[in-house]
Formats: sequence, C-alpha cells, structure tokens
Amino acid sequence: MCDPTAIAATAMTVVSTGAQMYGQQQQYEAAAERAEAQRNMFKQNRQNTYKALGREYGDINTRQNQEQQKAIEDKEERTREARSSMARARVAAGEAGITGNSVSAGLRDISGAAARDRSTIDRNLNWTLGQLQRQKQSRQTQALNRINSVPPGQAPSRGAAMAGMASTAAQGASSLASMQPQNNSYGNRKARPYSGTGWANQTYKR
Repeated sequence: MCDPTAIAATAMTVVSTGAQMYGQQQQYEAAAERAEAQRNMFKQNRQNTYKALGREYGDINTRQNQEQQKAIEDKEERTREARSSMARARVAAGEAGITGNSVSAGLRDISGAAARDRSTIDRNLNWTLGQLQRQKQSRQTQALNRINSVPPGQAPSRGAAMAGMASTAAQGASSLASMQPQNNSYGNRKARPYSGTGWANQTYKR
C-alpha cells in the first residue's frame, strides 16, 4: 500500500523541479529580450550618430568651399586693384613727363604689394582650412565616443541555459530516486521448512 506522505513528497519534488526549470527558462527569455532591446538601442544610436556626423561634415565642407571661393575672389580683386593702380601710375607718370627707373620702381612696388596680399590670402586660407579639418577630426572622435557610450548588448548563452535546466532536472531526478523504497533481498526471502534428513527430523522407532 502506498504511503501518502511519500506520494506527497514525490509530487512536491516534481512540482518544485518543474517550477525551477520554468523559472530558468523565463530568466533566459527575459535576458534574451533585454539583449535584443540593447542591440536595437545600440544600432539606433549608431545610426543617429552617423547621420549627425554626416550633417556636420556637410556643413564643414560647405564652409571650406566657401572659404576657398572667397580666397579666389579676394586674390582676383587684389590683382585687378594692382593692375588698375599700375595703369593710373603710368598715366600719371606720362602726364608728368616722368620716365625711367623711378616709374619702374613705383610699378614694382604696386605689383609687390599685390603679391604679398595674395600670399597673405593664401596663408589665411590654409590656416582656416586646417582649422576646419581639425573640426572634422574632433567631430569624428565625438561621434565614436557617443557610439561607444551605448553598449551593443550581449545575448545570453543558450547552451549555458540548457545546461542549467539539465542540472536542475538531474537534481530533481536524484531527489526522486532517494525517496523510493530500497529493496532488501534478505528481508524479502520467505522462510522454508527444514527438509533435511538428519536424526532430528526422523520418527523415533523402537
């Protein structure tokens, strides 16, 4: 006849083992969902960062092109001014009857000043372009830092989760096995009557 206490203990062990395995499965699924959400957040952050970086690069490139175009226009304007100044100087010298080295020296001064101005424009342009290029590098570093500020998310190991559930199942099976009654072969043997042929079993005869 089955022992009600043993049956109840067995049922509790089965239920407890199942609950533990279910809890482990739920923990794994929750961790997997958190990892997926973290990966999506990482991807969205990276996408937004690259979009922002692209806009900043575009603005800086536009500024560089504007600075280059302005430098070209400034140098052309300085060249036109120098030519106009040289033409006026020639006319003035001719009207004054001045010729020779003094006129040539004056023209060289005007041309030299224009050349120095153009050189200054180029130097300022190179400095500005270099500064803008450094801004690009700084924006890129900031973008990488922003991307790295959000971890990509690490999915839980399914193998480890399965191993944990298998261990729980094995422990439950071990607990159930320990509750089963032990078979004692000596105690189960039935007594047999002595059927020997010795003198104690023989009828005494006169």
